[in-house]
Amino acid sequence: MTSLVNGLLAGELADPGRGREIAFDSWKNVVERTILRFRFDCERPQAFRGTVHRRSLAGVDFVGMTSERHGAYRTAETITSDDAGCYVMTLQLSGEFRMSQHERTAVLRPGSFALYDSSVPTVLVSSDDYRSVCIKFAKDWLGPRGAEPFSELTATAFDAEDGLPSIVWTMVLGLGRSLHTLGAEGPLAVRNLMDLVTAMLRAELGRRGPPATERREALLRRVREYIDARLPDPALSPTGIAAAHYISPRLLHQLFEGSGWTVGAWIRARRVELCRRDLADPLQAGVPVAAIGLRHGFKGASHFGEVFKREVGRTPAEFRREALARFPG
Repeated sequence: MTSLVNGLLAGELADPGRGREIAFDSWKNVVERTILRFRFDCERPQAFRGTVHRRSLAGVDFVGMTSERHGAYRTAETITSDDAGCYVMTLQLSGEFRMSQHERTAVLRPGSFALYDSSVPTVLVSSDDYRSVCIKFAKDWLGPRGAEPFSELTATAFDAEDGLPSIVWTMVLGLGRSLHTLGAEGPLAVRNLMDLVTAMLRAELGRRGPPATERREALLRRVREYIDARLPDPALSPTGIAAAHYISPRLLHQLFEGSGWTVGAWIRARRVELCRRDLADPLQAGVPVAAIGLRHGFKGASHFGEVFKREVGRTPAEFRREALARFPG
């Protein structure tokens, strides 16, 4: 066990077992009242025992927990507007804990911690001998855009042993033990803690390179360049494009939805644009209309004519006549 965890276990809040152990149904109810609503399952509900201990100040909850093996699932059905605006940051003291969110999974062992977002579906699975300390706080503590970009950090295991994380968790435990004695200075102490939490999370973001939005925009640019280079291929498809970029078709469609296009609509629009250019070029006046369509990936004259008229409002031949009429004979 790490030196940090050894030190934390000596603290009052870090020893959730100091509370009365309760059975599974009672424990579930307490968790839902003190942290968030979940759907639970347990292999041995009759044998289950656990504890939950919470102290709160200035809108931040300090929670210690123990339990036996169980699963907790935060789904669309359990997420409500009342409890969707916070983060939970949890430090593992014993046992193993798996946290899944945003298509990532963190495996926490003693001395590691992770963050999850209450507004996003989450899967939490604990081993026997589970013991943890967590803080639950509103996203606003992290600034006016508290939900972003910290979603990049959820369900990611971090080491609490060194540097700023060690300071943060030592302060969490110290405040948790002393909240009832702080008096008028308590809210200021909590604000100072949350300033440290924000600094710690921002430092971690800084080590991760460009924000997610920049990475997505860069990926979208590469995908569009790839599409342009392969427009002549009538077999060009979202599945092949996704595979070429080592991403799922689902992510590919999400990239384009953010730009206001579907993948198929973007491909059609680019093909039509290139055909319009060639049809309006006097130097290509002798090239058959159907050949221009085939050149840019349309499957045949009929397909080309149908798509072009739907997008432009005129047939390819009509568009060519009007475009070339603007040039002197």
